[in-house]
Formats: sequence, C-alpha cells, structure tokens
Amino acid sequence: MRVFRSLAFFACIASVLALTAQAQEPKPEEIIAKHIESIGKKEVRDQVKTLFALGLSSFDSESPLIHGGGKGMVVSDPSNLMWAISLNSKDYPYEKIGVFRDKVSLPFITAGQRSLLGVFLSVHPRVLTEGLYGGIMSLRWALFDEKKRAHIKSLGSKNVDGRKLYVLSYQPEGGGLDRFSIKLYFDAGTYQHVRSEYRREFAPDQPKFGVANQTADSEITLIEKFGDFKTVDGLTLPYTYAVEFASNANSSTMTWASVSQVRLALPVRADVVGGNALAALNVPL
Repeated sequence: MRVFRSLAFFACIASVLALTAQAQEPKPEEIIAKHIESIGKKEVRDQVKTLFALGLSSFDSESPLIHGGGKGMVVSDPSNLMWAISLNSKDYPYEKIGVFRDKVSLPFITAGQRSLLGVFLSVHPRVLTEGLYGGIMSLRWALFDEKKRAHIKSLGSKNVDGRKLYVLSYQPEGGGLDRFSIKLYFDAGTYQHVRSEYRREFAPDQPKFGVANQTADSEITLIEKFGDFKTVDGLTLPYTYAVEFASNANSSTMTWASVSQVRLALPVRADVVGGNALAALNVPL
C-alpha cells in the first residue's frame, strides 16, 4: 500500500511541475510580439519597402546523388516574393519559387518536370500564399499580418540541437489538409525565428506523392533553417539560410543553402520582384 501511495505522490508532483513549467512559458501572442521586436524598432521596420538577399548557393542530394552550386537570391516586397538559385547541374539547372499578389509561380526545371521542392509547394501552395516560406527573409512574412496570428497555437518548448526553442503551430486560414502540420520555432532567449517545419504524412491508401507522381512516401518533411543573425542598419536578420527536404520512404535528403549578404531598402527593379530573377543572379557578390 505504501508503494502505491509513494508512486501516486511522485506522479502528482510530476504533474504539478509539468503544469508549472507550462504556465511559465510565454503565450503565443507574447512570443510573436517579442519576435517582431527582435527584428528592429517599428520606425526602422516601417522604412523597409523591399528586401534583397544575395549569396552563394549549394545543393546536395543523397538520392539521387546530385551536387550543384551557384548563386541564390531572395527578393521581396509586402506583396511579392521571388526565391531563386542557379545550380551547375544538367539535371537541376535552377530553382525558382515565386508568389506575386497571392498568385503562385513554380516554373518547370526541365521540360514538363518540377523538382521535389517544386512539387511539394505546388501540392501545398498555402505555404507560399500565407507568407510562411522564407520566414523573416521575406517582407511577406505571415507574422507581420495580425489577422494571421489568430491561426497560431502554442506547442510549448522543445530542445533542438541542444537549444531551447518555443514552438508554435500554424493553421492556414480556412483549415488545412489532414495529416499536414506547420510548426514555427523561435529561440527562447532572443525570440528570433530560427526554423520552420512543414510535415505531410500519408496513409497507405492515400495518393502517391513525388515528381510526376512516381515516388510514394509515408512522411515528407520540408524544413527551413535560419542562422547567423546580424544587425545592419537597425534590423537584425539571418545571414545563413538552408532548406532541407527529406522523405523517410526512400531515405532521400536534399539540401539547398544560400545567402551571404542582405541588402535593405534597395530600389529593386520591378521585373525582378515580378519574376525575372535569373537575370538578377548576375549581380556580382
């Protein structure tokens, strides 16, 4: 009897400690407010009309085995985003991802074929139209829009690579697909947005997913990582950026990495913001 009482006592203490820890963690609105403050003062943020990030890009794929590299850029204003990388690969010459006034643009990389990244985003276009893709490297960032904050809930905190992060879940307006989740991660000390995670799970009887519908997966994850934050002209932004695409069905992992410098409030040409990004990759570093 004493053993059962002791177990019950320790279970009660554990529950109280868990509830106390949860109560001490900030609410979603607090995390978002401090995140926005971490970027810079409001008067400084309001002055930025365009955001242009340029750097070297690299691409590595384990399956199929492909390696490439070139230049990468992210250019945006509050209504438009263009993300593009050039790659020295015959099979994968470039990647272009755009959303222009909520219209998604995902050109084929070769005749009639998109990359796995392009296919994933074409199946889940709200990642783009909701202003999630690119995170704070885009002026379309979802958390700038107060209306979209209503779709966010707290998932507590999590240690990732030895670092405590606050985790928020994001539900697109109008609901989302079953078995599709969106998580946003923020550094518990600085409140900087350091990671976005988009995960799609497939039941055995669900339609197949992949390039030209040839690859079936039970779980597909797209992860954006942001790091090396620097303060320039009053704004604190990430200077390293990586995108990882992984599938647990065929053990394939693809990684895109880009951006070595960020330029603020540039008079970016309208045709660049409007989609002619490959020409802009000729800008010298």
